[in-house]
Amino acid sequence: MSYVCPRGGSISVIVSQLSNITRDRVWDFACKASFRGIINCSWSDYVNNYDEGVHFSCPSESLISGVQNMRSLTHKQRKWKFQCCGRFSVCFANCVWTQYVNRADEYFSWLVPGDFYLVGIGSSNGEVSALHQWQYRYCVMFPTVMPVI
Repeated sequence: MSYVCPRGGSISVIVSQLSNITRDRVWDFACKASFRGIINCSWSDYVNNYDEGVHFSCPSESLISGVQNMRSLTHKQRKWKFQCCGRFSVCFANCVWTQYVNRADEYFSWLVPGDFYLVGIGSSNGEVSALHQWQYRYCVMFPTVMPVI
């Protein structure tokens, strides 16, 4: 699975439900406009192994703008990587982690609150991908004033 926001966007909605056919989670995402002008984007390496949960935050001054994962049928687990995009002319404040937004195999839909932006994703280590619980880190983004030299 792979999802990337349009240039200048960051993920703002995450929806997931269990497929009764595959006994795996099906994912959907939506984005919001986040940056204008020149931005820098890069992909992380895989941030977990198949039998591990996820705990990831983008480097400072960047937001999550893409997700990619690979599922192992043997392990019934996923490895995740994330695309982070940002600008050097912003800073973050009031960052918080949510509690888990779901129980094991239940449906969930999570929306990044108001003027906040998604910067981190975490999950518990369930026996299979469908049993993971998910949490998210979000921050307020402020422009910084760059000195004129």
